[in-house]
Amino acid sequence: MITYPDRNDHILPDLLGAINSIRLYSHKHPQARTSVDRVMERLDQVFQTEEKLAIGVFNDNMLVNRKPVVGVGKVSESMVKVLKEVGIDQIVFLKGLYQEEFTMFLMETFGTGAGSSGFMDYSHILLGRISEDEEKGEDTNVDSVMDLSSSKDFIWMLRNLDPQNPFNFKAVRDLSVDLMDTFRYSATPLKYLAEVKSEDEYTYVHTINVALLSMSLAKHIGISGSELMDIIYAALMHDVGKMLVPKEILNKTGPLTPDEFEIIKAHTVNGVMYLCNQKEIPRIAILAALEHHIKYSGGGYPNITRDWKPHFVSQIISIADIYDALRSNRPYRARLEHDQIMGILRHDAGIGLNPQLVEVFIEMLEGQSN
Repeated sequence: MITYPDRNDHILPDLLGAINSIRLYSHKHPQARTSVDRVMERLDQVFQTEEKLAIGVFNDNMLVNRKPVVGVGKVSESMVKVLKEVGIDQIVFLKGLYQEEFTMFLMETFGTGAGSSGFMDYSHILLGRISEDEEKGEDTNVDSVMDLSSSKDFIWMLRNLDPQNPFNFKAVRDLSVDLMDTFRYSATPLKYLAEVKSEDEYTYVHTINVALLSMSLAKHIGISGSELMDIIYAALMHDVGKMLVPKEILNKTGPLTPDEFEIIKAHTVNGVMYLCNQKEIPRIAILAALEHHIKYSGGGYPNITRDWKPHFVSQIISIADIYDALRSNRPYRARLEHDQIMGILRHDAGIGLNPQLVEVFIEMLEGQSN
């Protein structure tokens, strides 16, 4: 018997059944009516607590309400194929959908002769079309598929960070929970790393990417539960000190002066000072803010003591931090290719980075890129 991690996933087999019934029979056929009734029952259950249900395709994976679907096997594969055949990458069902509207949608979208006049407009169904770039197999930004509302709150908090105002613990906690829940059943969250569209947003996008990478590495070595949540939280807060750096230095496109570089380096200590003045901050988040630029074998910054060994979580975040920085376009260099980044990580293993963690991280990346 198939089990589902989320009640909303139940709708996929029923939706596929309704689509196939419409394709095989008239919409008036008893089998088609039964299939439509079953989907409407599922949707009615969803709409008791939610305003919408989004079903989408990203990188040949099915998402329900932005979360990867597991446990449905061939059903998921068949749904991906069916949606691609009609050029749809997302369907959003809105509260208020009625049976006649849903039946008409199935007939006009998936029935015999569907698509001859393009997609129709519906009051309670929104459709996302596959673009020409996607049909050609070109990369597309995941932002259009996975749009975590909590990430917007978190970014707003960072943009408006003020040492004089209380820290928004809820924004960080909510995003930590959302990331953990969204990728609870996914073995490949690396597919969801966002690209930086402007220099001004680099720090925010980079921070969320580092959290995703750190979470992925931690899960890969068997960390789970509250410990994993603390790692995500720490990764989201590791660069909080940079929000206190003057914007003209932080976003400078030219080379930094020695004094400017010292100001940048001070973001670790400034981040710790800021976090220590707040309530409810996990201790590991304070350590990660301090240690993520301290090298595994000593050195780096801030200069504490020669034999200082960064915490294991800080070592995880350091690897994620370097990887995402190297894969991103920066004002002073273009993004590096995968093989170049792997070479740098291997070269730094045992010096700046924990060699065992580097080995596991590369193994994880190679496994997820296949």
